[in-house]
Amino acid sequence: MQVKVVIGTIAFMLTMMIMGFAALREPTRLQEYTHAYEGRSIETGAKIFKNNCSTCHGVDGKAELCYDSAGEQIGCRGLPLNYAPLLCGDSADRTARMNAMNWAGTKDAFIQSVVAAGRAGTAMPTWSAQYDGPMRDDEVANVVAFVMNWQSEELCSAPVITFDWPATAEAFLAEFPDADAANGEALFVTYGCSGCHGAPDGSVPAAVGPDLSNIAVDGATRVEGYTAVD
Repeated sequence: MQVKVVIGTIAFMLTMMIMGFAALREPTRLQEYTHAYEGRSIETGAKIFKNNCSTCHGVDGKAELCYDSAGEQIGCRGLPLNYAPLLCGDSADRTARMNAMNWAGTKDAFIQSVVAAGRAGTAMPTWSAQYDGPMRDDEVANVVAFVMNWQSEELCSAPVITFDWPATAEAFLAEFPDADAANGEALFVTYGCSGCHGAPDGSVPAAVGPDLSNIAVDGATRVEGYTAVD
């Protein structure tokens, strides 16, 4: 009888030790599992982004280099997503679009809503199946995870680059006397200006910036005392 008691006691103690060790390891195991899950989500989102989003938003999300299905470089029609004002800071630091919408949620929730439901009046389509798009909810979440993964210390700590604009149009043109309008149009299309201001020919409407498709005529009517050149 005593032998059975001793064996039972030892077995109980060993069981408790094993369970205690497993309990101590559980937070680490769950954290590793979470990181692995997040990594797979980002990787899957990268593939979806490349196949569906990079044509408008650029291969690196900066709306600078966009290619069509044949590999030819085209103008980026979308807004930059690898972009400090969109990704950096807390929820109190909002983009102009968030403020215009009175957005009260988080930034990743904002990105999720735009990916899922698109943006009316722009070239941004709906992607979620809930809005007759081609993506499941998990695929939308993967794209959001990939976009949010661009948030980094380097991106968020980079200084804001500003340009000291000359006071008058004459001073500006004098500073850049060899300006080339044709090259300006190419740069406008290539570097994604049309994502905010619309296409030069008016085929794509302005999204968040003023419409510049007819600025040579309309410019003189927007601010009293200013010519279209001003």
